[in-house]
Amino acid sequence: MKFSYRKQLLVIILVFSSVSLLAQRPGNNPPGDTVATASDTSKTTKGRSKGPRPYSEIITAKTRTSVGMFKVHYLDDKYFFEIPKSLLKREMLVVNRISKAPTAGRNSGLSYAGDVIGQNVIWFERGPTDNIFLRTISYAEYTRDSTSPMFTSVNNSNIQPIEFAFDIKAVSKDSSVVIDVTDFVNGDNDVLFLNNSTKKRANLSGIQKDKSYVITVKTFPINIEVVTVKTYASSPTAPTFGNTTLELNSSIVLLPKNPMQARYYDPRVGYFNVGYTDFDLNPQGVKKVSIIKRWRLEPKDEDMDKYKRGELVEPKKPIIFYIDPATPPKWVPYLMQGVNDWQTAFEKAGFKNAIMAKKAPTKEENPEWSLEDARFSAIVYKPSTIPNASGPSVADPRSGEIMESHINWYHNVMLVLRNWYFVQASPLDSRA
Repeated sequence: MKFSYRKQLLVIILVFSSVSLLAQRPGNNPPGDTVATASDTSKTTKGRSKGPRPYSEIITAKTRTSVGMFKVHYLDDKYFFEIPKSLLKREMLVVNRISKAPTAGRNSGLSYAGDVIGQNVIWFERGPTDNIFLRTISYAEYTRDSTSPMFTSVNNSNIQPIEFAFDIKAVSKDSSVVIDVTDFVNGDNDVLFLNNSTKKRANLSGIQKDKSYVITVKTFPINIEVVTVKTYASSPTAPTFGNTTLELNSSIVLLPKNPMQARYYDPRVGYFNVGYTDFDLNPQGVKKVSIIKRWRLEPKDEDMDKYKRGELVEPKKPIIFYIDPATPPKWVPYLMQGVNDWQTAFEKAGFKNAIMAKKAPTKEENPEWSLEDARFSAIVYKPSTIPNASGPSVADPRSGEIMESHINWYHNVMLVLRNWYFVQASPLDSRA
């Protein structure tokens, strides 16, 4: 009986093995099915070889290309960055602003158009395979001497996170790499858009992809500007339900290859500052270092001798504040005068025409000019009942160099000015 049972079991095993082997033979597959063979392991599911493809296959004759810091290509609803080899591992400052704000966001961090909602330092680097990594770079801890054991130790404890990995789609003749950034600009991430803390404060949860889209991706000599519309659902814990839509502007600005000479902060003098922990300065421990935010005013090369002799010279790059085009016209002359009055103070530092105000160019004069472009400083009008004003600036975290500043003044600041004048001048001025 046992022998018969074993014989039947053996027959069953042989039958199923035959059926299994038969099903794996290519000639017996149902229509539409594919079978992987040894020769297919180097191909993708679409039958295409992995790795970069010929440049002309990715950037075709139908591609729309703009030239700037990176070349930006647009084809079939896809965006591509073409990154020069010289700009790999170059620090870039990402500044995110609200272009158009929702009414419901006033008290939740999504206040007004022009407000900064976040910034990061990033760089792009070549990965170990055919890919490009985007890292966020922190300068919270620092050591200057690259030859010291402390330098290695600090860096080993501060590896910079890889936020994104992009496949290299093609390589140009000059070794620039082409990557597809469509998902990067179309999606939701902490680098370009609202970070998690801002979304939490504003009671926002997941992005509504079908209600979000890219308006433009433009490139300029030292920056790329990404303008998008993002729609978020309300958090389950939010007091009200519904979606929140806002227009965002993300500036990717190339930082100077050689940072400006930093200047230490002295708490006895009122400066905005940036800081880091330095492991070299104090041999008995560590030292918290603060450096002031300041403008990079330097004489032109041909005027350096004049500057050293104490003669007034014009700076290489003057400080220019543009007046927000939305400003009520009656206030524009006074805002401009308020900026230009500071020229006398800068003359004491050896510079003439160091600071000035200009009206923002019209669309006809310069269609590329944008209030949200991180290359431009501005005095921004806020149609708000808040009796206040603020003067934030975006600075290079390595040196404190102010890259740009947006002076925000709220419409109701006139109430503060009225009250100040009444309190301070009424004993001397009968008009008060």
